[in-house]
Amino acid sequence: MICTIAPARANGRFPEAQLIESVPGDPSTVFLRATFGVLVSRDAGKTWRWICERALGYDGQWDPPVTATRDGRLWVGLEDGLVSTRDGCELEPASELDGQTVKDLTTDPRGETIWAITGAPGKTSYVWRRSPGKRFERLAGMDDTNLMTIEVAPSNPSRVYLSGQPYSTIRGQTFRSNDGGATFTTEKNDLEAEGPFFIGAVDPRDPNRLLIRHLHGKGSDLLLTRDGGKTFKNVLTMTSAMFGFAKSRDGSTYWAGSGLADHGLFRSTDRGEHFESVSKNGVLCLHSAAPDALFVCENALSVGAPAIAVSRDRGATITPLARFADIEGPVACATPDARASLCSGSWPEMKSLLAPVAPVLDAGLAGAGDDDGAQRSHRQRHRDGGAGDGGAGGAEPSPARRSTCGCEVVGQPVAGPDLRWLIAGGLALILRFRSSILHGSRLTQRRER
Repeated sequence: MICTIAPARANGRFPEAQLIESVPGDPSTVFLRATFGVLVSRDAGKTWRWICERALGYDGQWDPPVTATRDGRLWVGLEDGLVSTRDGCELEPASELDGQTVKDLTTDPRGETIWAITGAPGKTSYVWRRSPGKRFERLAGMDDTNLMTIEVAPSNPSRVYLSGQPYSTIRGQTFRSNDGGATFTTEKNDLEAEGPFFIGAVDPRDPNRLLIRHLHGKGSDLLLTRDGGKTFKNVLTMTSAMFGFAKSRDGSTYWAGSGLADHGLFRSTDRGEHFESVSKNGVLCLHSAAPDALFVCENALSVGAPAIAVSRDRGATITPLARFADIEGPVACATPDARASLCSGSWPEMKSLLAPVAPVLDAGLAGAGDDDGAQRSHRQRHRDGGAGDGGAGGAEPSPARRSTCGCEVVGQPVAGPDLRWLIAGGLALILRFRSSILHGSRLTQRRER
C-alpha cells in the first residue's frame, strides 16, 4: 500500500519556506517568505501570522525579494515597484521605483540604508540606494545585464558588489564598485562550469573578501575570493542545490546547507576557509540572528519536519519551531479596511491547504520494489503541488502508523521520500537556470545574511 498527499496548492506550488529575515537590532521580529505570502513572528519564531500576497501587492508565482530595516519595516520588491509595511496592514509604495522590476534588496549592517537592483529584458538595469530619511537615488545603469544579487561591504559602504550576467548566457559574473555604486568594474569568470552567481556575504572586516554560491549543472560550489572577485577558491562542493547560506554578525562563522538531507548542513569557523559537516538536515534557507539563533527552513515534505526550526549551538542540533499548520491566521489589524483584510476571506481555504488530507491509493500504482513506479508517483506529487507534514493541528500519529505523507497505515511505516529527484539533479537544475535566466524571469534567490 502507498499513499500520496492530496494537492496542497500555493499558487500552483506546494507550500514551501524560502527565505528568512529578522529586524536589525530586534531578533525577536522575524519574517519568513513562503510560496504563499510572508509570515511574521514577534516572538522569535514561536508563533506566526500570515500576510497574503494580495495584501503585499503581488500574486502568481512571483517570489519577491524582501529585507527588513531597523525601524521594523518589511520591504517587498515587486514586478512593478517596491512597497514597505510596518505591520502588514498598511502599505507605503516607494514611488521612485514605480514600474521597475525589483530583483534584489539588501541593507547596510545597521539596517538603515537600503539598496536595490532592478531590471528586465529590454530595459536598463539599475542600482538604487535609499539613505535614512531620504528618497531612493538611482545610481549605475547597465544595459543587457540580468542582475541577480547585491551586497555592500560592512567595513566600507563605498564597496558594492553585484552578481549577474548578460541575458544571452548563464555564466555568472561579479561587478565591483569602489564609489558607492556610481560605477562598476566587471570581473571575468573563467570557471569550467556554467551557472549563475549568488553573493552570499562580504567579510565584515575585509571588503575584498567575499563568498559566492555558484549553482551549476553538476551541483553547487561555494567560492571564496580575497581580491574582490578577480580570483576564486572553491571551499565547498555539493552534488545538490546549495539552497541555504548564512553568516554570523562578526563574520567568523558561516553556514551552507543543501536541500538534500544526505548532504545537510556545513559550518566554517575560520571565516569561510574550510567547512565541515555538522548535521544531516535538508536546508531550504538559513538566517543567523543575534545573539545565538540560526534559523533553518526545512523541507515540509519530510516526515515530521517543521517549516521552520532553530539551532542554538551553531547548527549541531536543530529544534523545530513551527509547521505551516501552526500558523495562527492573518495578521490582526485595527481597521477592517486594512490591506490585511484581503487575507481574511481566503484564510479558511489556505489553512486547509497547509494541513492536507492524505488519501490512500491503490497499491498497484507503485508496487513494492517498482522503483520506476515510485519515481512516477514522486513526480506526480511534485506536479500536483503535493506537500505538508500530514498534521492537521491534532496529535501526531505514532511512528508505526505514520507514512511518508502523513496518512496512517497498519504495520510498519513506509520509507521516507527520496527527494533527490527534486533538488539533487544537476541537469534539471541547470535547465531551470538556463530557461529562467535567458527569459529574464527572476529565480528564487535563497540568499540569507
